[in-house]
Amino acid sequence: MRSGLVAFAVVVLALTAACGGRTWQVRMEVDGPGTAKVVSSLAGESKNPEPVERQLPWQRDSPVGAGFNNISVRGGAPGTVCRIFVDGKLVSERAVDASGAADCAAATQE
Repeated sequence: MRSGLVAFAVVVLALTAACGGRTWQVRMEVDGPGTAKVVSSLAGESKNPEPVERQLPWQRDSPVGAGFNNISVRGGAPGTVCRIFVDGKLVSERAVDASGAADCAAATQE
């Protein structure tokens, strides 16, 4: 059992070193009144997350590796906005359109 854990740790370290081991702090926000259906996906997560009805304002913070980070908002009231920050810098911001939809995206890469 222990040798299996050691082998796993070696593989993880090797993959991290091969990728440069760089991480970014990503913060996702949806700000507005009421609720909206939110789908969020951070770099390295499942590509088919389900929409979840969220009470607004909503936020999510996580360290991530290289990849794509996305938020989709559906059914947002006028004034609802999605935002993505990478290492504290605003990189994507969108207000919902007339149908209550907005999408924000940010790539983390070297």
